Amino acid sequence: MTLNDLLRVFWRRKLLIVIVTLAVVIPSYAATKLVKKQYESTATIALIPKQNDIVFFGLLDTISPYYADAATSHATLSQARQLVGINLCNTSVETFKGTPIMKIHARCSSPRLAQLTAAGVAQALLNRDQNGELQIHSVNLIMADPAALPTAPVFPRTKLTLLVAFLLGLGLGLGAALLRESLTTKVESADDLAAVSGLPVFAEIPAETAILKLHSPEDLATNARLRVVAEALRDLRTNLLFTDESTRSIVVTSPDGSHGKTTVAFGLAATLARAGTRTLLVDADLRRGRVAELLVLQRTPGLMDVLLGEVPLEEAVRHTNDGLDVLVGGRRSADPVELLTNEFPSLLARLELVAKAGVAVRRHVRTAIERLELISVKPTAAVLNYSLAVRGSSYYVRPTGEEDGQTRTQRLSEKRRARR
Repeated sequence: MTLNDLLRVFWRRKLLIVIVTLAVVIPSYAATKLVKKQYESTATIALIPKQNDIVFFGLLDTISPYYADAATSHATLSQARQLVGINLCNTSVETFKGTPIMKIHARCSSPRLAQLTAAGVAQALLNRDQNGELQIHSVNLIMADPAALPTAPVFPRTKLTLLVAFLLGLGLGLGAALLRESLTTKVESADDLAAVSGLPVFAEIPAETAILKLHSPEDLATNARLRVVAEALRDLRTNLLFTDESTRSIVVTSPDGSHGKTTVAFGLAATLARAGTRTLLVDADLRRGRVAELLVLQRTPGLMDVLLGEVPLEEAVRHTNDGLDVLVGGRRSADPVELLTNEFPSLLARLELVAKAGVAVRRHVRTAIERLELISVKPTAAVLNYSLAVRGSSYYVRPTGEEDGQTRTQRLSEKRRARR
């Protein structure tokens, strides 16, 4: 997988990445607000030889641990408790190799108590040294830096915690995106559809709920919410016309139901009709076809009646005010396969495959391609329907209806001549 492939995966899974990142950052932030703040005060003590003794500096790493143990001993802490007059905070001692410096740290939830504890322990250690209790007479202890009142907590460190949580959450989010991508069985993008079907993707039609209210070709030009959909259908029309100028019929199918093939077929037919092309829309889904309901037409007479020889084709075809001719499915049939196989093969000249983004299963798309090959039908291209990737990303949006059909046809003719 190349860097560009990774970036596309991360962009497609950006919502998952954001959710995982927030799932780590939000609890971390809440934890910093719920835990008690801890303050730390430090008193610094220096070990000074009573005489200029060079040997003293060679023994520092031996002497310093002794004084560190003495600072946290029971005797020193008892004296410090008496000096402070209250219970002490947690105390620790830090020494530094090769240096005569020793730091006494006191940490607790009260900044004032932390200061008193550090100061009390340091003073108690100095008192014991002056009284000769520590029994190292060649060394003096002095207060190099008295304990100060802390002004900011040392725990939790909110900014550092949030930074670490964000980086951890982002890493987990990116990992989840890659895992989701590797485990998914859905067709979610035009690249997925092209890879699974082995076909070029001629159009990516955006997901738009207003398309459910589409009842006439005029709606594609007058409904502002359908302008991006209309543009995608115009791209599909142009790609089809430029692919093969001899195309006379197009079959729109899908791996299974509910992928929007009826909507795509109607939209493509309406777009062709509005461009001045004589177009007949045939509803060949004899089980669940809904072109009649979509255009608010009677279901009969229709294709089933024509195939059975009960109604002449001329009487079954309906005409709309937009120049689109329609042949609805007619009465539904429980088993129309044999009838379509025997009576309908002449209408299969080209195939346009439709898959719904996020719904079509890759295995089903492959199966649909294989079934078409069994009847010697080679798909021309694929269309990704209900795509979220192109929603609102139109290169241009016409403020009014689609351009004049004759003008559009002239432009297509000029481009064709140029190609020759």
